Amino acid sequence: MTSPRQSALPFLLAIVLMAGSGCNRQQSLTPEAASAKGDALLKEMSKNVSSLQTFAYTVDERRQKPGAKGERTVTRHVTVRRPNKVAFTGKGDAGDTAGWYDGKQLTLVSHRDKVWARGPMPPTLDEALDFLSNEYDVQMAAADLLYSSPYDAFMTKDTVGGWVDTQKIGDRSCEHLAYRQPVVDWELWLSSDRKLPCQLKVTYKQIPGSPSTLVTYRGGVETNQVTDDTFVPKVPDGYQRIKILRHATVIDPKLDEPAPENTKAAAAGTKQTK
Repeated sequence: MTSPRQSALPFLLAIVLMAGSGCNRQQSLTPEAASAKGDALLKEMSKNVSSLQTFAYTVDERRQKPGAKGERTVTRHVTVRRPNKVAFTGKGDAGDTAGWYDGKQLTLVSHRDKVWARGPMPPTLDEALDFLSNEYDVQMAAADLLYSSPYDAFMTKDTVGGWVDTQKIGDRSCEHLAYRQPVVDWELWLSSDRKLPCQLKVTYKQIPGSPSTLVTYRGGVETNQVTDDTFVPKVPDGYQRIKILRHATVIDPKLDEPAPENTKAAAAGTKQTK
């Protein structure tokens, strides 16, 4: 007759084997191998994203600041046509917003405040993103993914990190990468099948409190067909126009001005020492 201890042995052995297989499920890499794997995944993602000439995506964005109550959330739908067209809408704590970039100017609308603004922009999306960062001090967590080469936008000579593991984002299996830089730390999750963004987290280390922004892609990046009308600004009647104020610059009284041919030279010529 089999004793209770003997009859329980196969069950206990099965539990041990299951636990062991679970522990070994994630691949363990040396720092050098993790760096190389992360670099290869980033380059593949960059190639895939830059090959999309017209695409759209929807993201849920959460901005968190340690110690602050609650968080700011917004859902954005963005449509891009390279090299110089972007249209977006946003719904969140700051109300409904919309914007259009057409290679000449940027138009922004706040439906909550019933106001709109317009300012000149450089002729390509890459230059416009740099211009927004340098001149307007605008922080856009997912902006690096819109450049013609996302890899070059993400990676600098002082970037360190690599592949971490494979995680689930919603129902998608995603490769988790993590990197450190002097100004920010960032993590990127790429879909295991298409190597397109699932999620991005950026932590701003030089801002008091080290706030972070988490951007989650709904269903990933989609290719779709759009018309030229998608990128035509649509300002409702009765909205008041306001000025776009540059960061630490002197503004010409005119609301409209030619887009600068050399953004950095134009910025250097207008900035004043405080």
